[in-house]
Amino acid sequence: MQARASPLDAADAPRYPRHTDAHPHNRAQRSTLVSDTSSRRGFLASVASTALAAALPGRRLRAAEAKPKKPNVVFFLIDDLGWTDVGCYGSRFFETPNVDRLARMGVRFTNGYAACTVCSPTRVSIMTGKYPARVHLTDWISGHKRPFAKLKVPDWNMKMEHEEVSLAEALKPLGYATGFIGKWHLGPQGYWPDSQGFDVNIGGYSRGAPPSYFAPYRIPTMKEGPKGEYLTDRHADDAERFLDAHADKPFFLYISMYAVHTPLQAKKDLIEKYKQKAAANPKYPQKNPVYGGMVHSMDECVGRVLRKLEQLKLSDNTIVLFTGDNGGLIGPTYNIGLRAGKGSSYEGGVREPYIIVWPGVAKPGTVCEEPAISVDFYPTILDMAGAKGDAKHNQGVDGRSLVPLLNGEAKALDRDAIYWHYPHYHPGGATPYGAIRARDWKLIEFYEDMHVELYNLRDDQAEATDLAAKMPAKATELRAKLHAWRKAVGAQMPAPNPDYDPAKNRQRGGRRPRKGPDRKNRKHADFPILRGAEIVKSDFGYDLKTAAEGTALVKAAKPFTKRAVFEMKMKTHLKREDGWQNGFLALGDSGKDADLLVAGVYIGGLRLSLFEGLSDSGAPKLDKPAQFDRQATVDVKVTVDIQKRTVVLDAGGVSVSRPLPKAIQAIRYYGYHAMQTRTAFGPIRVTGE
Repeated sequence: MQARASPLDAADAPRYPRHTDAHPHNRAQRSTLVSDTSSRRGFLASVASTALAAALPGRRLRAAEAKPKKPNVVFFLIDDLGWTDVGCYGSRFFETPNVDRLARMGVRFTNGYAACTVCSPTRVSIMTGKYPARVHLTDWISGHKRPFAKLKVPDWNMKMEHEEVSLAEALKPLGYATGFIGKWHLGPQGYWPDSQGFDVNIGGYSRGAPPSYFAPYRIPTMKEGPKGEYLTDRHADDAERFLDAHADKPFFLYISMYAVHTPLQAKKDLIEKYKQKAAANPKYPQKNPVYGGMVHSMDECVGRVLRKLEQLKLSDNTIVLFTGDNGGLIGPTYNIGLRAGKGSSYEGGVREPYIIVWPGVAKPGTVCEEPAISVDFYPTILDMAGAKGDAKHNQGVDGRSLVPLLNGEAKALDRDAIYWHYPHYHPGGATPYGAIRARDWKLIEFYEDMHVELYNLRDDQAEATDLAAKMPAKATELRAKLHAWRKAVGAQMPAPNPDYDPAKNRQRGGRRPRKGPDRKNRKHADFPILRGAEIVKSDFGYDLKTAAEGTALVKAAKPFTKRAVFEMKMKTHLKREDGWQNGFLALGDSGKDADLLVAGVYIGGLRLSLFEGLSDSGAPKLDKPAQFDRQATVDVKVTVDIQKRTVVLDAGGVSVSRPLPKAIQAIRYYGYHAMQTRTAFGPIRVTGE
């Protein structure tokens, strides 16, 4: 572990026993868990019959040592929580004193990851210690197959199979009481928590979002609260009751909050509080007051659980873990310093807060830079609990125990890479991909055309500079490892789709045709080419309204064959909660969709984007994060050097460049472009020759 003193105040540390070599884990050897395929029934029978007599590999305790009391475990999983949505990871907008306190009390991982960019796969990875690709649960339940997309996605598993030995089932033979509170989202009835090893299930069922955060909740596995009760507060109530009832024996309490997933609903006083904070600093990228209220309530829940542990005098023997299931959702939040968000292949989609408190073992206030991922929780918790039995009981666990990092024995784990596999389309626009992180290097392979992107995360955490072309040997090395891993875990790959239909696929992911303009050319006095849009003059210039993806083009008085600069202003008519916010400049040698270069801004997503053709054409996109006020006017400048074959996009104080597509030998057409929105565009100023 590359550990250093945390800048956070360690004032909370004295509540816990000091770090000492007397703890058996401080003398233990590094542990890894070996793959196997034994059945759940065999596992439970083996555990019961042997009374868990053999230690985990490399962790045998001396026979003369007294058996320590088993630690309690409290696990907080927060839905859709972004990496910088808490104070100890950099937010200056959200107030999270209790999560920040956890960071002071334990180890804060700066490179902690979810095993998937969406929720259900990460949840199964926590419960089994396996990569989602291995168990074929690779998308949220029930996801969407996108029947008209370029690739046909595989038939993924819609439940956590009973053959898997869940974390709760692995702990029960050790004498643990097991409780689940909140969101489950791992299968239909019969696969809910009470069928997967939990003694208590309050709130866990098939759905991934609550019908409402205010009672009545209409959640079948929990009693209704009084009208107006807030769901996250209810989680805290239920957790306190569980702790009161099980304080006399070891327990595993899994608090899997529905927050901060949509619907965005918060208590009125907190909304007002964060409205005032947003107004005081309007340029700060995190500014949604409703989301702020939800994060605040989440933190209060954490604080109530910590206080209850203290009241019951359980703190000294309770391990607390805190993380999220995928990156923050762009719009409600902003993943400061990272690219993109939930559903994306980039860091904003998978990097998470990752905190572990282990009294008496993990040194308070420690920061760990070693990459860790959600598959690691399973072997880590079993290791902490002193699980006995050989590695076959863990059924092919992919994770590694983090104990050597937590007790200071090791600076790094015994593995060379971590992996992701998402063979699906996401409503936010992401296409199927796989990825590998090996130390500082990350490679992403996009399955539609199998192109790769390569980033050095130590130098370029925001993934702004793709090094694949400059470092082909490194890209080839990592791609080979990624392919070998996919084969080893039996990952399901998407296949060419015989029903691929770009027009149908554009209609909200191919679910059903949307009413509104199609891509047929329409007539307009100012725009001889108008497809998929309605356009009207305004005081600002023009308003472009699109139901799907729309373009309005004019023909240049004469072709630009050397160099051209296009400048315009634009602003959105929509608030983020009302729909997409974006605007682009489109230009090309012809007016055909496939020949266009599109350059502009996802205003809601706070990023610049350059791509060819329509947004779902399958051609590579070049995106770069940017910060600006979503409701303000955005200045956009596109510089095309036809002779040097380059194009540069400038907006929001950020620049992004790429080679000019081969199809463009001159600029003959240019104009406006937008997707599923209503955008105001100013006149386009053009200079060049």
